[in-house]
Amino acid sequence: MIHFFLFDVVWLSAVWGREDWLWATSLMVVVLYASAYKYLWQQRKALLVIITVGLIAEYLVVALGLITFTGTDYLPVWLVLLWVGFSAMALVVFGWLGQRYWLAAVAGIIFGPITYFAGVRLGAAEMLTNPWLVGTAYSFIWALLMMLILYFINSANKESFK
Repeated sequence: MIHFFLFDVVWLSAVWGREDWLWATSLMVVVLYASAYKYLWQQRKALLVIITVGLIAEYLVVALGLITFTGTDYLPVWLVLLWVGFSAMALVVFGWLGQRYWLAAVAGIIFGPITYFAGVRLGAAEMLTNPWLVGTAYSFIWALLMMLILYFINSANKESFK
């Protein structure tokens, strides 16, 4: 549960503070990694895949003209840090989902878009098209991402029992 709380601090620091709070966001990401370094080291390949897929998804949403992040035409540094932090938290926290991929997808469908709408409200991003389209795109992306994350967690759990 501490990892989920730490990520909430990372999210708030990244989204609310953006460039002004990069130092705080970076520090919190380091704390998050330090709190589970052995497990994250074992999951380093999964961690890199999730970060990469997440950033590619963000880039595609920007390239498709659905959303733009404040202060840049590309992906801001604070968003990259957010993905680095989220990926660690997700691998550590979401194991309770077990084999319930459908529940992981539902969580992504609901909570994925909510975080982006909150980011828009905090001035971190701007929707460039219909909010329903943006929400639908993020729901789809996050359903897939959550299932991918759960796949990696379950694969790691199988390996640890061999």
